[in-house]
Amino acid sequence: MTREPENPTLELLRGIGSDFSGLRDGLTDVRAGLSEIREEVRDVREDIRGLRRVQDSHSVRFEYLEEVVGTLRDSTMMAMGHSLDAVGRKKKMETRLTELAERVEKLEKAK
Repeated sequence: MTREPENPTLELLRGIGSDFSGLRDGLTDVRAGLSEIREEVRDVREDIRGLRRVQDSHSVRFEYLEEVVGTLRDSTMMAMGHSLDAVGRKKKMETRLTELAERVEKLEKAK
């Protein structure tokens, strides 16, 4: 085999060609990595959607529980109010009965 004469331009072009080959391999690796990242992003988005659904259901349940607590509070306050009202009326009736008993006694003494 005869050897070609040394050509610096040809040497540079061969070096550039091998560099491009390495860049192509690197680009393939980058594309594969990018594909994996895209898949992970899809999974994360799906997880976020699931969490939002759970949060929405918890929000609805929390609103329902707030309503129930409000109803119980109102009922308790009403029951306490009726109880206090009944106690107040009982005291008024006892006072009135005491006053009437005293008036009856005065009337009986006056006879």
